Amino acid sequence: MNFFRSQTMGYYKLIIPRESAWNVMNELAELDCIHFVDYDPTLPMINRPFANYIKRCDDLLIKLQLIEHEMKKYHKKITYCKDVNFLIQNFKQLIKERSKASHTYLDEIENDIDKKHQQLIEQSTNMENLHERRNKLIEHKSVLLKGEALLGQSFFQPANYVAEGYVNLQGKELDDIKVLQGQVKFNYLVGVINKEDQIRFKRIIFRITKGNAWMNTMDIESDQIVDTKNDDAKVIKSVFVVVYPGGGGSNVITNKLNKICESFQVAKYTFPENNMVFQEKLRSIETELVETRNLLEMTKNQVEAYLDDFQRVYQNSNCSQIEELKLFLVKEKYLYTQLNYLRVQGSVLYGSIWLPQGADIKVDQALREVQTNYEGLPTGQLQISPPEGTKPPPTFFETNEITWGFQEIVNTYGMPRYKEINPGLFTVMTFPFLFGVMFADIGHGFCLLLLGIYLCVYNREIKESDSLMKHALIVRHMVLMMGFWAFYNGWIYNDFMSVPINLFGSCYTQEQIQQDEQDIQDKQDEYYWKQKQNCVYPFGIDPVWMCVPNELTFMNSYKMKLAVIIGVIHMTFGIILKGINALYFKNWIDFIFEFIPQLIFFTCTFGWMDFLIIYKWFVDWTGNTDKAPSVITLMINMILSPGKPVNPPLWGDGQSEASTQTAMLLIALFCIPIILLPKPLILNSQNKKRYALNASNLTENLNKDLYQKINEDSEGTQENSEIHTASSGGEHHEEFGDIFVHQVIETIEFVLGSISNTASYLRLWALSLAHGQLAEVFFQMCLNGGISSGGFVGAIRLLIGYSIFSMATFGVLMMMDVMECFLHALRLHWVEFQNKFFKADGYAFEKCSYAKVMQDNAVPKEE
Repeated sequence: MNFFRSQTMGYYKLIIPRESAWNVMNELAELDCIHFVDYDPTLPMINRPFANYIKRCDDLLIKLQLIEHEMKKYHKKITYCKDVNFLIQNFKQLIKERSKASHTYLDEIENDIDKKHQQLIEQSTNMENLHERRNKLIEHKSVLLKGEALLGQSFFQPANYVAEGYVNLQGKELDDIKVLQGQVKFNYLVGVINKEDQIRFKRIIFRITKGNAWMNTMDIESDQIVDTKNDDAKVIKSVFVVVYPGGGGSNVITNKLNKICESFQVAKYTFPENNMVFQEKLRSIETELVETRNLLEMTKNQVEAYLDDFQRVYQNSNCSQIEELKLFLVKEKYLYTQLNYLRVQGSVLYGSIWLPQGADIKVDQALREVQTNYEGLPTGQLQISPPEGTKPPPTFFETNEITWGFQEIVNTYGMPRYKEINPGLFTVMTFPFLFGVMFADIGHGFCLLLLGIYLCVYNREIKESDSLMKHALIVRHMVLMMGFWAFYNGWIYNDFMSVPINLFGSCYTQEQIQQDEQDIQDKQDEYYWKQKQNCVYPFGIDPVWMCVPNELTFMNSYKMKLAVIIGVIHMTFGIILKGINALYFKNWIDFIFEFIPQLIFFTCTFGWMDFLIIYKWFVDWTGNTDKAPSVITLMINMILSPGKPVNPPLWGDGQSEASTQTAMLLIALFCIPIILLPKPLILNSQNKKRYALNASNLTENLNKDLYQKINEDSEGTQENSEIHTASSGGEHHEEFGDIFVHQVIETIEFVLGSISNTASYLRLWALSLAHGQLAEVFFQMCLNGGISSGGFVGAIRLLIGYSIFSMATFGVLMMMDVMECFLHALRLHWVEFQNKFFKADGYAFEKCSYAKVMQDNAVPKEE
C-alpha cells in the first residue's frame, strides 16, 4: 500500500555519453519517476559544467519578461498554456524534425529572442524620445498661447516704451501699465512647471524678489502631455510668467531666478518680442507637432507588430509564442540543472539515481528510445548498485486530489522516514473529524458542507473563471469532509445555531411540584422535568437539556468527557503505530522496552480513566445522584490515597475498586524504569561490541596493507590502503552518557506528555463551548428581541437584527472560528498524535519532471 508506507526505492548508477547527454536527459525528464542524487552538494552551481547554459536561459527569461511587460503595456492578451504535456510533446516533435543537433535549438531561440528584443528596445527608445519631443513642443506651444493671454498685447509694443509714473507690479496686470521711454526697464521669465510644484515655486519667487516681481500661471490641458514611461499616465503642468524690474540679463535677481528654476527642473522658454516672430514660431511648432505625431503613430504600429508576433498562437501550439518560448527556456534550464548533478569525467557523465520499484523498466525503455529516435547517438546505461554512504532512500507517496492536502499537513511538520508509517493516511480521517467536534453545529456545518459540494461539483467552471474561489479548489475535498463532520456532530449535540431541534419528541415531561395551600399563596407555580419510563432518545441529545437551568453544566460535563475519551483513543492508536513500526523495522529493543511498557502505562492510567467515565454512563443514577462518584476525585485519590476504600464507590463496596486502582498504579509505576533503563544499557553493549569488531577489522586491514606494500607495486598498494581506510572510517562510537541522557528525555517527555497531551484534547470541548456560546449570543442579541415582540415593530426589529446576525455569523463563526478550529486540529495532530510514533526526519523524493516545473511556471503571476 503506497500511501501507508513509502514506495520501495532502488539505487542505480547512470552512465551517459556527453555527446548524447541532452537527448538522454530529455527522455528521462518526461518519465516523472527519477530522483537524481547530487554527487557533491557542497559544490556551488556556478562551478559546475553546465552553469553557462543555465545562465543563458536566465538571461533569455529576463528578456522575455521585459517583452511581456511591453505586451501588458500595449494591452496584448497572452494565451497561457493549460496542457503542458501537449506542449512537451510539441517540443519533442519540433526538435526531432530538425536536421541539426537537438541541443542547438537553444542557440536558434537565443538568436531570435536577442534580435527581437534588441529591435523592440530600439523602437521603445524611439517612442520615448518621440514622446519627449512631442511634450516639449506642446509645452512650447502652450507657453506661446498662455503667455500671450497672461502678458497681453502690450507686450508686443515697441521696446523703447517705459512705464509712466510709479510702477507697482504687485497685483496689477501688465496691460494696465502704459509704457514710456527712459524711466523703468523690465525682464521676464517664461517656462513650464509641474502643477504640484506651482505653489512652492511661487512662494520662493516672492521671497527672493521681496515682492518686486509679478507672477501668474495658467494650466496646460491635462490630456495633452503624457508620461514618457507610461502612456496611460497624464502629467499636469502649468505655464508661468515672471516679470521683474532690472535691465540686462546678468543682474542679481536674474541669477537667483535661474538657480531656482534649476532646482525645480523647470523648462524655460524664450518668448518672442514682436508679433511677427510670435506667429512664425507658432506655425513652426504646429508643423513639427504634426510630423512628430505621424512618427509616433508609425513607431507604435511597428512596436505592436513585433508584439503581435509574440501574442500569436501558432499552428500545433496551445499558447502564445512568448509563453511557448518561456516554457521552453524553463524546460532547458531544468534539464541542465539536472545534468549538473552528474559527475563529468572525460567524455562520460556518471550519476546516481533513486527509482521507485518497477520504474527501472521505464528508464530502460526510454534509453532504448534515444537510440531509436536519434540514429548515430550512443545511449546511456543503467546499472543497479548498492547505496553509497549512510543516507537512507527518499520518501515517496503517491497522492491524488483527495489525499494531497492532508499529506501536505503532515509534510509541513516533517517528512516521514523511509518506510515509516505515513500519518497522512490517518489524517485523512481524523483531521476532519476533530475539526467537526470543535465546530459542531447543524447550520454552520451545513453551510461549510454546501461550500465543499459547490467546489467539488463546479471545480472545472471555477478553475476557468476569474473567481477568487479557484484558490480554494486545491482543498475542496478537505472542506467537504470538514463540513460533513461539523454537520454530523451538530446533530450529536443537537445544536442548530444555538437552537435545539425537536425531531423525536422528548423523553421528559413537565410536571407541577406539589405544594401546600399556604405555600401556594403569593407564589407562582413551579415545575420539574420527569423522565419517561424506559425512554431513550434515538439520536443525539434530548432537546429538553437546552431548556433547563443546568444546561451549561450538563453540556460542559458531556463534552469534556467526550473530548477526553476521543483524545485517549487517538493517542493510544499513535502508540500502537509505534509498535507496528518497530515490528516492521525488526527493532526488538524499541518494541519490548518502549512500545509495550508505554502502552501498558497509558492504558493503566488514562485508559482506566476512560473506563471509569464509560462505566459511570452505563449506571442508572436516577434517585441516587448524590451517590454518584466524581471521576476526577477517583483519579486524584488513586495517586494520593492508594489502597484506601472508595467512598462513594462506583461499583461494589469500594474495596475491590480501590484494589484495582492500586494495581493499576503499581503497574504504571513499574513501567517507567523499564522505559528508562534497559534500552540505553543494551545499546551501549551493542556499541562496544561493534567498536571492538571494527577495531579488529582495522588492525587486520593494516597488516594486510603492510604485507602488500612489501610485495606489490606502491601505486596499487596506495589504492588498496585508501579503500580500507574509507571502509573502516566514518564509524561513530556514541558514548553511554549521551544515550542515557537521550533516553531520560524520552521517558520524561512520554510520562509528563501523557498528562499534558490528554489535557490538551480538552480543546475539543473548549472550542465547541466557545462556538455554541457565540452562536447563542448572536441569536439572543440580534433575533430574539424581534421574535418576542411580534407585530410590525417586531418585524422591523427582526429584519434589522437578521442583517446584523448574518454579518456576525459569517465574519466571526464562518471565518474566524473555522480558522481557529482548523489550527487547533492541526496542533492535535502535530503534537499530541504524531509525537507518539512519528520521527519526521526523512527527505522527499524529488522526481525529475518537466510537467511539474513547467506547470508551476505556466500559471500567470498575480499583479
